[in-house]
Amino acid sequence: MRPHAPPRPCPVCGSDVDPLRAGEVMLLQDGFRYLCDRDCRARFLGGERAHDAFYRDRASRPPPAPRPEPTTGRIRTGDPIDLAPLLHDPGPVPVTALPRPWLGATAAVAAIALAAMSTSALLAGLSTLLTCVAAGAALAASWRARADVGWLAWAVGPAGAILAANAALLARLEDERAWLGLVGAAVAAGAMVARSWLDARMRQPVDAVVRELAHRLPPTVRVPVHDEANPVEVKLVEVETSRVRTGEEVLAIERETVAVDGIVKAGEAFALLHPGARTPVRRVPGDPLLAGARITEGAVRIMATRVGDDRAAARPTRFGAASGNDAAPIARLAGEMTRWGGIAALAGAALAVGMTDGSGTAAQLSAAAAVLLAAPLLAVRRSAELPLVAAGATSAARGIAFHGARALDTAGRVRVAALGARGIVTEGELEVVEIHPIDDADPDAVLALAAAAEAAAEGHPIARAVQRFAEARGISHESVRRATAVVGRGVTALAPGGEPLVIGNRRLLLDEGVSVAVADSEAARAEARGHTTVFVGLGGRVRAVISLQDTVRPGARAAVQRIFDLHVEVVLLSGDHRTTVEAIARNLDVGNVRAELLPEERGAEVQQLRETGGAVAVVGRPSHDDLALSAADVPVVVGAAGGAAGERAVALATDDVRDAAAALWIARAARGGAWRALGTCLGAGGLLVVAAAVGLAPPAVAAMLALVVDSVALAAGPRLLRRVALRVPARS
Repeated sequence: MRPHAPPRPCPVCGSDVDPLRAGEVMLLQDGFRYLCDRDCRARFLGGERAHDAFYRDRASRPPPAPRPEPTTGRIRTGDPIDLAPLLHDPGPVPVTALPRPWLGATAAVAAIALAAMSTSALLAGLSTLLTCVAAGAALAASWRARADVGWLAWAVGPAGAILAANAALLARLEDERAWLGLVGAAVAAGAMVARSWLDARMRQPVDAVVRELAHRLPPTVRVPVHDEANPVEVKLVEVETSRVRTGEEVLAIERETVAVDGIVKAGEAFALLHPGARTPVRRVPGDPLLAGARITEGAVRIMATRVGDDRAAARPTRFGAASGNDAAPIARLAGEMTRWGGIAALAGAALAVGMTDGSGTAAQLSAAAAVLLAAPLLAVRRSAELPLVAAGATSAARGIAFHGARALDTAGRVRVAALGARGIVTEGELEVVEIHPIDDADPDAVLALAAAAEAAAEGHPIARAVQRFAEARGISHESVRRATAVVGRGVTALAPGGEPLVIGNRRLLLDEGVSVAVADSEAARAEARGHTTVFVGLGGRVRAVISLQDTVRPGARAAVQRIFDLHVEVVLLSGDHRTTVEAIARNLDVGNVRAELLPEERGAEVQQLRETGGAVAVVGRPSHDDLALSAADVPVVVGAAGGAAGERAVALATDDVRDAAAALWIARAARGGAWRALGTCLGAGGLLVVAAAVGLAPPAVAAMLALVVDSVALAAGPRLLRRVALRVPARS
């Protein structure tokens, strides 16, 4: 009896194929494919699949029982592949409970009551004890902050309340009428309880946005692995997302959420590109995907480029860090001020003691306590941290990935925004609208030669447009020789009769010795309408002018206006003729145009813009605008978030220029909000500390005024979230 192997379905027609007797066998990266015959092979290479037939037989079988993998203990699916979606229902986002201020508040109120009727030393002592309890409750409520601001800065305020209570007790023991000091100390302790609660309350909405992003990501993924016992087989192993490493591949199918940032290696699917997206976009091999994207149809295998905390959805948690290569300058400054601010507060307290020398121990301790209570050290740190984290998180929810806090800060300082024309402010898909023959040239014959020569520039929008136009008119390509694409200019070739054929812009034809004077008026007429013109030269003469149109994106005008509102100059970069670019610029109200630029010249142009002063942002496409993007202070890469090209300052999941404008707006708002909040802390807080040091602000007044400063500075993060929700709503 001849040996048999378990049948495998043909991936094209779905018929069962014996692997040992398959008509065609293909070895791919993820394993073998067994096909019926050459016809199925050709259809497979053409992209045809029969997914329904492929899985119909498996759907009728009972699901295989998972079994532990002996080497790792992970769960391995059965034979051959279980394509049931790994549905991740995140459910409601868990809400972090605010610290309960009741103990501290109750202790402070009781301390005030006892102080007001402290007819004996015992009642005064009890009031002091309750004040210390309230200060301790404030410390406990802000326990999380100690890791951000340091132990000294964390303890300065409550320590001031305790010091004020002891100073007031000492004064009360010396004078029975000095009960107001005890009341003031209790009020100061209550203010410290309120300040710690306010810190947690202002962090809550920012933390909620960060948690919501992480909450959407699935905890497990499936990775393809080879079976050591049977190398021909490729199985799927379900693993924890945290165990996936860069370069590994994961599978995502319909109804699943992508767990890692990566590039599609195989398959085809429609996906919602970011949590705020409403319209699915087609993804094919080579396209990037962000963690958090949701597959709505199809299946893809993704190579991970960023995992764990490096994913765009998880990165904003680090934007408030005060150290590291990606730390923002304002966060570094706030970190240094907080680190040394505790020592400075102690020095100020010592100075206050010296300035009140001779007024008694109680007065000296009270002055020192007022200085400690007045220092808004926690607000200094939070004022720089919360706006940056809020900006990073709300941007990620809109498909805008900042590389780090430093990139966010630099984007907030942009003074010039250079926009690529083709594919940025326009749709990027040209269409031939007219072919104008020169003299007695046959337009069909010229078009046949042009379509054949443009094959050398395969993938270029002009080449695709010319070839589509020829196919629509039923014109077959001529046979040309030695077709060569000249980057940024056009194509040269030899016609069937050996005559030189040149197709491109004026510069290319002039370089090839072909005068364009006879066709210049016709080209100028088309360029004045915003069309791109291509000259066709044959045998040393211009034979035709091809006019192409690239539609301006519907949202381009709104994006340019948003950039104008930031008082940022907009420059339009293009390789087209100046007349064409100026016509497009007029539709956008852009007055600064840099036209007829080769790809290598755009980088130099951006460098010149940088020399005029201020940070320069360039909005461009990967590969096409690489030199211009590399020369920019803030490269904004469209349609590249998740891929290798997205390792720039700002990467967008979409190719919509409105997202680029939104990124600059959010960065400017975050940077401005952070500096205003920090300025409030430094200005008002500094004056308050000086007033306390010279005795103008007793402990209760210093603590209450510091609470007012905190309420203004700590609100910078939630305030930014509200502004973004109003000004940059998630689009469908």
